[in-house]
Amino acid sequence: MRADRRLAAPLAIALLVAACAAPATLPEPAESELMLTGVVTRVLDGDTLVLETGLRVRLAGVNAPEADECYSSQAAERLRALSGADLEIEVVGIDQFDRTLAYVWSQGTLVNLDLVARGLALASTPAEGDPYGRSLVQAEEAAYAQRLGMWSPHACGGGPLPSLEIDPDHSQPNPDGPDEEVLQDELVVIVNRGGQPVALGGWVLRDESSRHRYRFPTDAELAPGEVFVVSSDLPGWDPGGSPVWNNSGDMALLLDPRGTVVDRWRYGR
Repeated sequence: MRADRRLAAPLAIALLVAACAAPATLPEPAESELMLTGVVTRVLDGDTLVLETGLRVRLAGVNAPEADECYSSQAAERLRALSGADLEIEVVGIDQFDRTLAYVWSQGTLVNLDLVARGLALASTPAEGDPYGRSLVQAEEAAYAQRLGMWSPHACGGGPLPSLEIDPDHSQPNPDGPDEEVLQDELVVIVNRGGQPVALGGWVLRDESSRHRYRFPTDAELAPGEVFVVSSDLPGWDPGGSPVWNNSGDMALLLDPRGTVVDRWRYGR
């Protein structure tokens, strides 16, 4: 029988306060026959670690900055604090790179949630039946509201951010028709709410998985009050020629040339 484990008190309090909700029991490990134990011997990045058995574990439900992005080192350093620690690994599947997808527990704390609450990773749009998905999204909302970690306007250095925003009212991630046939209608709209023009060379629009990235034209400029429509058929997408935004839910992130998150828009579940 597994012992009763709960989130560490400071993290639980922070999440409850940020959500402005009455005290409630936060998630405990779900009953699972696929519960392993192990010791961390190596950290590959901010959301992947290796156990002493050689098993590569990818944290489920979260996505830390990529190795070439700002704040990736801080996320990885947080995981390295687990080196040598006994962990409980709640396995949920295998990803496309043959890594074990799992929720990881350390001394009663859900590591996946800890990273998100500290602004070291974003939450993935929860799948149906995900026992921790809603808590991860709520933790991200709290971290974003407080501009913690990767959400800070100073996360990647530089001065104040321009007033560019994603316009959810005119964006359309799920247009009518087969996705592959309506790429021109699948779009995210960027608007300049400030009083100065903004040069868009070096800016990036990406999805929550980091699999799709749009790089704005080097000579693009957005005047005050103007909009820039990023449809999924534009040549600036990497990879291109395919749908970008998940119909059931996703997140659009607008990054300046330094990698700072200027705005984000989550839709769906």
